Amino acid sequence: MDAKREARIKRYMKEGGIHYAPLWRIIGFSGANMAGNLFMGLTMIMSFYLNGYVGMAVIIASSFSTITRLWDGITDPIVGFFVDKFSGNDHIGKTRLCLIAGGSLLLINSYLMFNVTDRLPEGIIRPIFFIFFTAIYYIGYTFLNISNHVGYVCLTNDPAQRNILSITGTIFVRVMRAVMQMVTASLAIKYGSIRSAAFFHEYWGIVAILAVIGIVISYICVLPKDIPEFSTIKKNKEDSVKFREYFDILKHNKPLQMMIVARATDQFSNTCKTSAITLVLYGIVVGNYNLSGGWTLYTTIVGLVMMTLGIGAIGTKLGLKKAMQVGSWGVVILDTVAILIWIFMDPKTLSLPGYLNGYGQEFSGFTIFTVCLFIVTVIGGGFQMIISSIINPMIADVNDYEAVRSGKYKAGMIATVFSFMDKLLSSFGPTFVGIGFAIIGFKDVFPDLNTPYSTKLLVMAIVFYYGLELLGAVFNIIAMKYYDLTPEKMKEVKEKIYEMRKANE
Repeated sequence: MDAKREARIKRYMKEGGIHYAPLWRIIGFSGANMAGNLFMGLTMIMSFYLNGYVGMAVIIASSFSTITRLWDGITDPIVGFFVDKFSGNDHIGKTRLCLIAGGSLLLINSYLMFNVTDRLPEGIIRPIFFIFFTAIYYIGYTFLNISNHVGYVCLTNDPAQRNILSITGTIFVRVMRAVMQMVTASLAIKYGSIRSAAFFHEYWGIVAILAVIGIVISYICVLPKDIPEFSTIKKNKEDSVKFREYFDILKHNKPLQMMIVARATDQFSNTCKTSAITLVLYGIVVGNYNLSGGWTLYTTIVGLVMMTLGIGAIGTKLGLKKAMQVGSWGVVILDTVAILIWIFMDPKTLSLPGYLNGYGQEFSGFTIFTVCLFIVTVIGGGFQMIISSIINPMIADVNDYEAVRSGKYKAGMIATVFSFMDKLLSSFGPTFVGIGFAIIGFKDVFPDLNTPYSTKLLVMAIVFYYGLELLGAVFNIIAMKYYDLTPEKMKEVKEKIYEMRKANE
């Protein structure tokens, strides 16, 4: 290694094998996570497009989301293996490769899916066209998803900075979700229905612009750290990964097994919170779908403060495992209270400044229902954010643990075996929602803004919006009993990695 290159690498090194990145690079890299969530948000409302323009009934449209998620899981190990086989260099590292491939495939194929399909002649050509480009779309999503996990490994292994990565990533994602929920509600009212083709054309344009900006910023921020010195241990043929190592990882990496249990149950509940469930809860039960956007923004801002305190205090001082446990117990308690509020109070009295309530009345003060639900939502949402925001830092720790266990960095394989099992177990959420709607009488079309209220719809919304999330938190608590990557353990892991790299120079 020449002196100039060595000096550039040492610029980012601390004692004990710790390497870091400037704060602005850490914050900026969160743009990749934001972009991935924006593109995934398109699939969360996809069932309305399938129902309205591709010609699929409710259960089939919901099952399509399950099938595509399974396909997404199947492509994960293949893409992950390819990424880990690619050694990378100064010109194009693993993270940058994934950003370019993922961003390009997502942008092109999402345009074809949501801007071209409805302009084709009606009949068999529409579903064939949509399904073909959806399959490629999910390959792009896999690449972009891997970029986050690989980027977290090469950007920093400093425990404090990995906490910052989780904080900034969650802030970007949560704020953008709140904004896009406002966009969804606004466009639904503007065009009269979520099934409108014009709704999807405009929504796609907003997603495309924001996602491209996020990916470009991430690329710039990871540039100096996305090199082999921060993502490999050995630089010879012995370091080459083999496909059969997937089975070894899944069998012997116990922390990864526990992360899969925790994440899959959480994701199952998240995939059940489809746009149809949100529409039922706010558009039908509350009686004003436009409130969903304002409500999400208000509660997200306060919830982010809770999350920041949780990660900053709990994650740094007590470790990520403790943060997961505290967050999960918080979700169990607060979701239980939220369910009782929706059942025993009047949801139509939900009121916010600048919005009409469910009775068509202008804001005249905060009602008891609003105050109670707000408190429960922001505190419970803060605990949920603690859970979701520490997943990536925990997977980064699992990557380091695997490097010590096997002698190789397998960031792509770890990321994809994790996401494959996650998607395999959680993929049935949308199908469950579709079956639920069919059982209560909605077999051909989803409930829409003009659907009358019924107790069945209230129960449906509560079960899929709160009940399954509560159950997922219980599984988290159980899984963390067997997750042994404590702060003390991770200190040993990082020192061992540093010794292994020095021995192989």
